[in-house]
Amino acid sequence: MVKADLISRLHDALLIQIMSLLPLPDAQRTQILSKRWKNLWALLPILHLVMPFCWTAEEINRFHDLVDQALDLRGNMPIQRFYLCCSKNCSYDRVSGWLRKVVQCKVQELELRFPADRFTVRFCWDLFKTCTTLVSLTLRGEFVLNVPHEAEMLFPGLKKVNLISIVYCCNKCFKNLICGCLVLEELFVERQLLNGLFDNMDTFEVISTSLKTLRVSFALCVNEILRVAISAPNLEYLRVLDFMSSDYSLSKPSALTEAHINVEQANPGPQIVRCLTSVKILTLNHRTLMV
Repeated sequence: MVKADLISRLHDALLIQIMSLLPLPDAQRTQILSKRWKNLWALLPILHLVMPFCWTAEEINRFHDLVDQALDLRGNMPIQRFYLCCSKNCSYDRVSGWLRKVVQCKVQELELRFPADRFTVRFCWDLFKTCTTLVSLTLRGEFVLNVPHEAEMLFPGLKKVNLISIVYCCNKCFKNLICGCLVLEELFVERQLLNGLFDNMDTFEVISTSLKTLRVSFALCVNEILRVAISAPNLEYLRVLDFMSSDYSLSKPSALTEAHINVEQANPGPQIVRCLTSVKILTLNHRTLMV
């Protein structure tokens, strides 16, 4: 006697709620159980899409179609988090279409990872100006980011930004991006300058009145003269790991209560320490103390 599959008889909403309690890879594997389960993973509040390395156009199109299908199945169901990892030969025109769809679905957290091909990504800046639900953005990969200098507001509700191994179209692109985040509270920037390639940012400039947490990791040495300028009067937490920069300009943030400083160049140490008079928790590396 075959036992009845009582779980599969449950309503989609209840099944999705159950699946959301599973680790994401396990939830996605449920599509192989039966036709009843095949498309339910696409309705989860978190979409995690990773493009494998594709050898043929057929493999590339298969991934493109998979993402199209997942987003079409959702309709306008809200997306809590959308993670997209693209490999080489991904269609950036298709990516733009996907981003428009996730904005329609009122995405809250967005993470995009692109291959290290130094391709200038045509990011949908105008699209996000009306996206009030997006609160967290992570961009990762050595793609070239071009931020329009004329934009006064890029992300109206964005509170957290992570930028990892990004290449900027020009020196002011990073500044333009941060200035366009009017309610930004948390910023993490990691610079990885490999194989003699530069990220086109000789001045790391942060200007933000809303920023509360800043973490930077510039751990790879280069032969360039790099400068850091931070103007964040309401900063509360600062963590610096910097083996690259030789000049620091830090406005004294009166709200700063915790700082962790690890610098290797001779000049930045005293420049930073002079601005830490209000901190209650402070750690300095041996090199910073020496200078």
